[in-house]
Amino acid sequence: MKKILTAAVLTAISTQHAVALSCLKPDVAEAYQTAAASDLSYVVLKGTFAFTPPPKTDAPESKTVEATFDGRLLTGAGFTQQVSAQVEINLLCEASWCADLQPDTDYIAFVENRDNEKLIFDVGPCYGFAFQEPAQDDVKRVENCAQGGSCERLNN
Repeated sequence: MKKILTAAVLTAISTQHAVALSCLKPDVAEAYQTAAASDLSYVVLKGTFAFTPPPKTDAPESKTVEATFDGRLLTGAGFTQQVSAQVEINLLCEASWCADLQPDTDYIAFVENRDNEKLIFDVGPCYGFAFQEPAQDDVKRVENCAQGGSCERLNN
């Protein structure tokens, strides 16, 4: 009986951890709407971040890296403005799940523009504001959002 009770408790605990982080597939239109509705100021970037990845550790722990972004800024006409800028990237953890960003890889990124002085890219383990190797359809969808067109989450 004691073994059954212990197994039930362990199953309940592991089930809670397994469902503690339930991520829907991120969607660029939804990210755009979330950023637009936020009290924070965001810019939308498309391009690459150059940085040295932080060392891997056994324990989940949030990390901050300094990066250089090279690419384009989203304007009302699309990703039209060339930009190169320093960005603070915060790779965040929730429980045992941590974000990981790949250097020199194409992203659409929703980056906080703090006080028009510092760009801060918070990347959570569900990647809601980070879209790695975006499909051309996603690029067009977020440009459409910026132009005031349809900006709805895709059901996938």
